[in-house]
Amino acid sequence: MEFRQGNVEADGFIVRYWEAGQGRPVIMLDQAGWRDTPLHEALAEKYRIFALELPGTGDSAANMVSKSIKDLASVAAGAAASLASDRYTLIGTSYGAHIALWQTLTFPEQVEALILISPTAIKPLGSFETTTQKFHDSMFAHIETSKRFVPMPADVFVKESRLMGRLKIGIHDFEVESQLADIHCPTLAIFGKDDRLVSSEAARIYREKIPNCNIAIAYDAGHCIVGDRPEALINSVIDYAEHWETFIVGHKSGIINP
Repeated sequence: MEFRQGNVEADGFIVRYWEAGQGRPVIMLDQAGWRDTPLHEALAEKYRIFALELPGTGDSAANMVSKSIKDLASVAAGAAASLASDRYTLIGTSYGAHIALWQTLTFPEQVEALILISPTAIKPLGSFETTTQKFHDSMFAHIETSKRFVPMPADVFVKESRLMGRLKIGIHDFEVESQLADIHCPTLAIFGKDDRLVSSEAARIYREKIPNCNIAIAYDAGHCIVGDRPEALINSVIDYAEHWETFIVGHKSGIINP
């Protein structure tokens, strides 16, 4: 599947994105270096996906303008509104999931369904490493798996670390936790059972506080589930994206163990 690259203006920023596929729109907020994965390929077979590079991440210029995570969520929402002609499924990974939570809370009319993969907003463990190699290794359940992937470039790691530190990404967000009950769209939160960057207690909080939240636990997977257990992640995300309407009935939460 060929991904087409483009740019869109949002909140004074030029946001780069990658687009592929046809069908219902899906907006993806990913970690740098993880925008070309088996999950993206699988989603593009069924949906029209847009993977956004938010200001200050990836190859974009350093972002000294945004003052909060909510500011980045506003940029993401502005870009998504320009790209998607209808409501969309929003998928956020790691700190992208933190941004996706605020995007859903602030612009609920845009988001049809929400999928959070290894979200860091609630109970991060505060163990984000100080070098790109150590951080890279910490994302996987097994060091052998981490060696199959290339760490992000050191300059990108430093740039993103400074942005995350300034915006307090990687610190428990008590404000977003206090508003989780206001998220009413169908929600799936997926965690790696061996995640070393987010506490296992986080899943319980999402399940209890978001009215229509289902939890998926990927066994033998760390923070980077797409690297450790790509098939389990793809199956969970695709199944939810295709059938989230059936999860609305009774607004009950459940646990899935892929």
